[in-house]
Amino acid sequence: MNDIDVLKVNEWLASLPGGSLAENYAEQWQQFDSIDAPVFTIFGSYDTGKSSLIRRLLVDSEVRVPDWLTISARHETFDVNGVELTGVVLRDTPGLAIGAKDARGVMNTQRATEAIGLTDIAIITVTTQLATGEHQVLREIVGSGWTSDSLWFSISRFDEAGIDPDDDLEGYRQLAARKAVELSESLELSAEYPIFVVAQDFAQMAGSARDVDAEVWDDSRQWDGMDALSAAIKRVAASDFVALRASTERRYWRQTVARIVAELRTQLDACAPLAAQADATAGRRRQSLVALESVDSAARDDLRGALGEATRRVVESGVLDQSEVVAILRPTLVDWFGKHQRELDRLRQDVGKSAERQRNQPSWGKLEGLVAKIADSNEPAAAVQLTAFAPHVSMVGALLIKRLRDFERGPKGASSGKGANRGSASRCSEQNAWSLSDGADIAAFLLPIVVQIAAWVDEVRMNRAVASQEQKSRDEQRGKLTAAVSAIALDSWSEAISEVRNEIDDAGVHAELSEGLHDSIAKLQIAISEGEGLL
Repeated sequence: MNDIDVLKVNEWLASLPGGSLAENYAEQWQQFDSIDAPVFTIFGSYDTGKSSLIRRLLVDSEVRVPDWLTISARHETFDVNGVELTGVVLRDTPGLAIGAKDARGVMNTQRATEAIGLTDIAIITVTTQLATGEHQVLREIVGSGWTSDSLWFSISRFDEAGIDPDDDLEGYRQLAARKAVELSESLELSAEYPIFVVAQDFAQMAGSARDVDAEVWDDSRQWDGMDALSAAIKRVAASDFVALRASTERRYWRQTVARIVAELRTQLDACAPLAAQADATAGRRRQSLVALESVDSAARDDLRGALGEATRRVVESGVLDQSEVVAILRPTLVDWFGKHQRELDRLRQDVGKSAERQRNQPSWGKLEGLVAKIADSNEPAAAVQLTAFAPHVSMVGALLIKRLRDFERGPKGASSGKGANRGSASRCSEQNAWSLSDGADIAAFLLPIVVQIAAWVDEVRMNRAVASQEQKSRDEQRGKLTAAVSAIALDSWSEAISEVRNEIDDAGVHAELSEGLHDSIAKLQIAISEGEGLL
């Protein structure tokens, strides 16, 4: 196995997207490295004889069995505990609970897996049926950087394999050899990996007792395999500890890098569909904004032409009755608004349908969760409640009335009004429900302009002799009238456009995440590539 540069690993951990992990892993290693003896960690599913194996080793070495060691067929070991044994430290771990859904089973599996991540030598125990439910987990362990010097196997409680060694010792030994081969082949182990076949408590002579005399196992010592395991542990205790710990350190950092790279790949896989969703949202948002710009441009171009004809008729008619002036202007405005607000309606409905389809995408909920995280909310992430897109017709009319009212009340309107007529305008402005589409009279809101036109008509009639001046005055007044009415209408229209633009932005809120997600993907890809380069 190639060496690994710990300094570069820590530099890589410090540069990871999302924040440095270097300090956390360095602290874990320092805590483990403070143990000045080889550490053996017993690992396996519950009821594979881990605790009884430790008890046998302790009793045979005349070491007191600690109170925390529980020998039982039930799942009763819940913590990682260690005990010193003649130059080494033996650690018991909770039993694996593969596929467990309960909190205890999940936690036990996690603690056991973390424990063998920091050990000099792991001893994996299996029953006589060999690895069953935990087979895939063991395969992953074997392939994660362990060598035959640091990973041992124990087929435990072999007196329960089906052959009584008292009756057929040779058959028992042949079966043990076959089982060792089967385990090696199932996990694809090379011949160097130690496999101990043991019967640590033949016929359960000691049962669940802690205080046991070693003599209880004297009848089984010649064949129960425990002497070979004990001798192997003693050889490690007498070997070069510095070299062993250095090997453990390399494995620890290599496994750390491999594990984090795998986690980064998982994050990358999760980010890809989110980025695609955000990209699609951004694309729909751009299309909607282009369509909105087209509607807005068409409406503005259409208004001046429509008003040009209407104001020409007003000026050329020479009428003094304001109601006749309004009668000429009002249909033009109503038709113009009606025509273009229908285009806005269709656009808003398209935005609404697009948003509904978006909410039905599988990645939508995950993107919502990401939005909630970004918002740093303490509440559980919930789907955004997008308001249904109501018809836009009434809104445009209401906005026009509001802008006309504001104009009539403002400085421009006040400066051009006459005292008697201002009272009429005030009374009309107090009405509650204004809309161009429901037939409400907008005369009051055109009053300032109407008054100007009426005054101009009086002046023209008093001086009909100056034909050229009359024509010039007509053109000027027509231009002024067109510009004034256009300004009022477009001011309201701009508000309507802004409302629709806001709805497009609301529906496309996730478009804002597109750039950030792609940035995250790029950083994850770099981190993965750099991590793989360390292995």
